[in-house]
Amino acid sequence: MKRCLRNGSGVNEDRISDLPEALLLHILSLLPVKDVVSTSVLSKPWRSLWKLVPKLKFDYENFQSEHETYSEIVCRLLLSNKAPVLESLHLDFKVGKCRAADVGMWIGIAYARHVRDLVLHVISEKGSFTFPTSLYNCETLESLTLRSWVLVDVPAQVCLKSLRTLHLDYVDYKEDETFLNLLSGCPNLENLVLYQEVPDMETFTIAVPSLQRLTVVDANDAKGHGGYVINAPSLKYLKIYGFKALEFCMIENAPELVEATIMNVSKIINEKLLESLTSVKRLSLALSPLEIKFPTGSIFYQLVSLELYTNKAEWWNLLLLMLDSSPKLKVLKLIGEWSGENNHLANRNWDQPKNVPGCLLFHLETFMWKGCKKLGEDEKVVAKYILRNSNRLKKATFTRKIYEENNSQDMVENLEMVEELESVVRTSNSCQLVFECNLHTLRR
Repeated sequence: MKRCLRNGSGVNEDRISDLPEALLLHILSLLPVKDVVSTSVLSKPWRSLWKLVPKLKFDYENFQSEHETYSEIVCRLLLSNKAPVLESLHLDFKVGKCRAADVGMWIGIAYARHVRDLVLHVISEKGSFTFPTSLYNCETLESLTLRSWVLVDVPAQVCLKSLRTLHLDYVDYKEDETFLNLLSGCPNLENLVLYQEVPDMETFTIAVPSLQRLTVVDANDAKGHGGYVINAPSLKYLKIYGFKALEFCMIENAPELVEATIMNVSKIINEKLLESLTSVKRLSLALSPLEIKFPTGSIFYQLVSLELYTNKAEWWNLLLLMLDSSPKLKVLKLIGEWSGENNHLANRNWDQPKNVPGCLLFHLETFMWKGCKKLGEDEKVVAKYILRNSNRLKKATFTRKIYEENNSQDMVENLEMVEELESVVRTSNSCQLVFECNLHTLRR
């Protein structure tokens, strides 16, 4: 932002300072607070501009001073801010270096400034930090993120009426009722994101009538742990990752669900979970048929788009089950990291089904296979089967990785694959084959 630009006559001019104030504030909002404050020395017009920035991010590791404590710096700069509305406040702080009273003061100042988005990131080597109960009472807060070893001790009465988005990343809960109290105080919550690792509750009950998006990542590996019960009549988008050690995941009420992503869940909860998803329109699965009991007689009547990860043992069996159970499927995407060697299909030949699934005969229009380094022989059999039996197929796309170190060899193999797949006799005369290559660098 130095005055280093020259016009046609060779005279210096400050074009940046001539930009509209709204644009300058937007640019400053993208910078850490330390850099924002430093702009005050550029020139007289910049002397007070930093005080109007509506988004503040305090980074503990990069915001140290010999003359002031981190708490004093945060408090001073928060009180100096004169933005009409504090749109976003991101606070990092270290346990043992900041007192609970100081954190309570920051929250109080932010709430008085009608903060809309609040992120509180606790840096702790051991133990948890407990926020003051005032955190859970604000009528203007729209988004709240609590991150890393926070002890959530929620009072019986919670008032977060405007909260639309809640992120709880690796937090602890003082009591089983704590989680329920928090959700019950968010009557307009639409987006909930949970990251869990240590099992501190037997059952997580997610009962939120207004909830539309739910993401749950459970990395707990303690066998025999409980699970989740989901009661969300307005839920439209669901993402579930991990769940390897859980005993159950019950979706009691989610009639509006249209899109779901299920990754690496345990064998115990697979069947009942899939039974709850038969009304979805878009589905992404990373499951092993060896660890799944497919729900008998389940039909995915509304499913039009299926994404299936091919890095699971005998994944092709799950593919056939899903094709047979999805009569209206229009889009099929396979995602894998195949090298063509020692893959799961090589251990057992793929058995071609006697009857062609109805979705291939009447509905499938788009087929994609992404992320493959090289298609093995058995994988080619699967690809050829889909190309040969899809009567309505309009486009089939194969995206392959090519590495700089093996560029020549990969290009030859790619050409061979293109020629082999193009030779397949396709029942759909309008089917277009597309072959794409993404250049990558090997990491050693």
